[in-house]
Amino acid sequence: MKKIIYATDYSMNSVAALKYADYLGKMLQSDVIALHVYSPSEEEGGKVESRKHHQEKLLEYCKKYLKEGFSEAEISVAAVKGKNVPHAILDFVRDMDVQMIIMGSCGTSTLKELLVGSTTKELIQISHFPILAVPPDQQPGKIAQVLFASTLEDEDIAYLLDVTTMLSPINARIKVVHITHKDGETAQKALEDFRIKVEKRISYELLEYESIHSPHVYETLQKTIDETRPDMVVIGEHPEKSEINKVIKRDKVKKMQSCTKVPILTLPALI
Repeated sequence: MKKIIYATDYSMNSVAALKYADYLGKMLQSDVIALHVYSPSEEEGGKVESRKHHQEKLLEYCKKYLKEGFSEAEISVAAVKGKNVPHAILDFVRDMDVQMIIMGSCGTSTLKELLVGSTTKELIQISHFPILAVPPDQQPGKIAQVLFASTLEDEDIAYLLDVTTMLSPINARIKVVHITHKDGETAQKALEDFRIKVEKRISYELLEYESIHSPHVYETLQKTIDETRPDMVVIGEHPEKSEINKVIKRDKVKKMQSCTKVPILTLPALI
């Protein structure tokens, strides 16, 4: 069975992510592992005793915030020692069948002006697994609308296949949104060609497509998210060769990925 990894530092910013991990575990029928990385300076007693202490603390944390929704049959806990949290997380999950890693984001009302949550940002940059960043005020609920930010490149078809396979148990409607500076006719033809390619590989009835004309990709994407308020946003990590990715690779969109008003699922670059 696939695993959902919920990584926490016990901060209030990660409580919503815990509830979201529990919800998705139930909806997607995946095992959930709550994980805490503690520093060598936090080690108490021997190695075994220290790990047990942190696991017990994590267990109490999960029980406290999930309350009657907590079940040890659905959520297990693990604690590992590490100097670098993102690398320790990836070392822990290396041999697992991981569906996604869920972490709290810093949350924001103005995406461009806040500092990025450093751990989530670094993990997004180095992970080979999908990372879901959940804002602190997010309440778990039905994922009905998903915005998929697309470059219309072939890699996005593989990303869409992964996302539709992942979300098919909850019947989420996925809107593919392409933001481009190109004129309307050219943009619409590119979108239609992409749709045809998708339909040859993916059988998923709840797909929609939209092309938005704008030279300001980041600002327009942010505005679209603010106006439509999807339940989740999906962004693929492309090589730096496409129009939208010239912006996505910049720090201000990294801020959006880890400091956000809606959950953002970042898919790792295809190897």
